[in-house]
Amino acid sequence: MRSLLACISLLFVISCSKSGEDPVPVDPTPTTDSFTVTINNGYGSGKYKTGDTVHIFSVAYTDNQLFDKWTGDISLLNAPNEWHTWFIMPGNNINITGALKNITAFTLQFEQIRGRDRLKPVYYYFPAGHKGIVYLLHGTGGNAQNAASSYELKQMAKDLVNDGFAVIITEAEEATTGIDANGDGKLRWATYPIDTLNNVDYVNIRNITDTFYNRGTTNRSKPRYSVGMSNGGAFSSTLSYAYSFKAGVSYCAQMNNLLAQTSFIPFQFCMARFDNNENVGPTGNANALENFNTLTSRGVCSKYFIKERAPLYPERFARRGDISIAKSQAVFNELKNRGFLDNRKYFIGYSSALVTAYQASPASFPEISSLTLTQIAFMLEQIDLSVSDHQMYSDYNRATLRFLNQQCL
Repeated sequence: MRSLLACISLLFVISCSKSGEDPVPVDPTPTTDSFTVTINNGYGSGKYKTGDTVHIFSVAYTDNQLFDKWTGDISLLNAPNEWHTWFIMPGNNINITGALKNITAFTLQFEQIRGRDRLKPVYYYFPAGHKGIVYLLHGTGGNAQNAASSYELKQMAKDLVNDGFAVIITEAEEATTGIDANGDGKLRWATYPIDTLNNVDYVNIRNITDTFYNRGTTNRSKPRYSVGMSNGGAFSSTLSYAYSFKAGVSYCAQMNNLLAQTSFIPFQFCMARFDNNENVGPTGNANALENFNTLTSRGVCSKYFIKERAPLYPERFARRGDISIAKSQAVFNELKNRGFLDNRKYFIGYSSALVTAYQASPASFPEISSLTLTQIAFMLEQIDLSVSDHQMYSDYNRATLRFLNQQCL
């Protein structure tokens, strides 16, 4: 029987270790009788009581589609342009419809480009007439290949390219060499010192970009931005500062407090409410909020978002397209029958509890056992996202696009 250890390693390329605390439900206590929510072209339909937190989700979309917007009774929606959003149930029925839009599919190009000391793997795409360049930065233990293939990061790349941005994905020098050069026990970006002459990660970014300048693929007048996850988010804060980018964004990383007191680069924080990473967690979320306030108090444009936990819906595991809706529903029912979901469909605890139970008795999970290791990894990632754990997420893609385009205007 296959072990989940292999698929866990796939997940950890974009995240780090976890400590094991259980999240706490945050929904207010409902107060009155139920009303009906009808979601067309999406999920979340059902009976809800006034005061319930109602999460709604778009149907899955393909490589040549993007989520467009919600229409109907949308005045209460937290984010009417995001594929997943929520609202507090009023004392009346609600009817909402999700709309998709067709786009031109694209494929990231790949080649090895000379860095300071060696060739670096680079994935990139420059749409015609692009208005800027966005570096997408992986987390601890990650590399360019798995960043480029990450489902959530691919959704970010799709939104960026569709909006006219070029994207570049490369990797930390430690990821290329496999050597922990600074002895911190991790393979990741060297965020410090912020030294564009001697820190190899900063030099590599410059050399790779210069290659595209020299080819005429782009030019130095194009503004640059960075979006990173976890350690990549920390590197986004220092990289954007070092090279005076127009803006930077961090997912699940809080920024160094001293940098928040120094930088004048517009910066957005996208945190996860129940982040269970040892380097973030509640303390990191609080630090990110403090740094947002520090930047704002200094007159520096900053935004702060935190993703809330959400219920699983039976079709969630079919989002990527390689798991059928029927199989997704079967896996959902298996999780429910095995006691991993509460009566509101929220996953209980963290995905590590499922991993432990599966390893103890794989035969008790026939539906999960029928998935490939890659599909199991995706299932666990989607559970982490529903719990609002330490994972890159696409739930605030439009907020990030808005920030890159307008900052605080």
